[in-house]
Amino acid sequence: MFAKTQLDSYTGLSLSAERLERCLGHPIGRLEGLRVLEAGSGAGRFTELLLKAGAWVDSFDYSNAVEANWKNNGGNERLVLVQADVRRMPFPAEAYDLVVCLGVVQHTPDPDETVRSLWSRVRPGGRLVFDHYRRKVRNYLPPPLGVAGMVYRWYFLALPEEKQFDAVKRVFDFWFPVIWKFRRSRLAQFLLSRLTPIVNYWPHFGLRDRDMYYEWMLLDTHDAMTDVYKHRRTSGELRRLLHTLGAEDVRTRHAGNGVEVACRKPVHVQA
Repeated sequence: MFAKTQLDSYTGLSLSAERLERCLGHPIGRLEGLRVLEAGSGAGRFTELLLKAGAWVDSFDYSNAVEANWKNNGGNERLVLVQADVRRMPFPAEAYDLVVCLGVVQHTPDPDETVRSLWSRVRPGGRLVFDHYRRKVRNYLPPPLGVAGMVYRWYFLALPEEKQFDAVKRVFDFWFPVIWKFRRSRLAQFLLSRLTPIVNYWPHFGLRDRDMYYEWMLLDTHDAMTDVYKHRRTSGELRRLLHTLGAEDVRTRHAGNGVEVACRKPVHVQA
């Protein structure tokens, strides 16, 4: 349903490229010729950028989103694409110059286990790049002080899986016209952000028009309301985990989904 929504080649924007370069800490072009493992690739918004940069990409996703990714990026001789579990990847250990995992770790049963699994695929001297939802006080406050979306989330998750999207869309279609009508009012947006479950990207995403905002916001509202696992970590917790693995040059920053992390595996460290 959203097979092309977030692809830069489809939107004509550079949102995915900007996010990937920010997480990498350098231009995408520097990946040319590198062997990259992409974990949780979805419909391929980053896959197409990695391939465009000239990287050799082994990519996978747990869901059948791999079918959308194959339609978007399949046929490239530098792409291997499979459906797999991040905890049981069919890829060799210590084989990749870069392992990248964006928008995924917080949605797995055990984020620490996921990070350790990703780390095991990084070659000595290679890099691991991922992001994670950030733990904030607001996430644990009850509505209306906190996020009313928690109540909606409990409701949606109680529904049979096949009914969840339609339920989210009904709620979204009720609130979106209100949010759009009052999008330039800071007070209205402050109140609506606490009374509704809608993920609001206006105006900071710079999308083209109302229809594009509708599509992006519906996609990520559904994602935010129906993900079974939603873990949160502080940057300090993530740094401590990586230090126990022996990572060096650990870099964290608050941006994007929460905490963006990059680190390097020392040449002398074994998996």
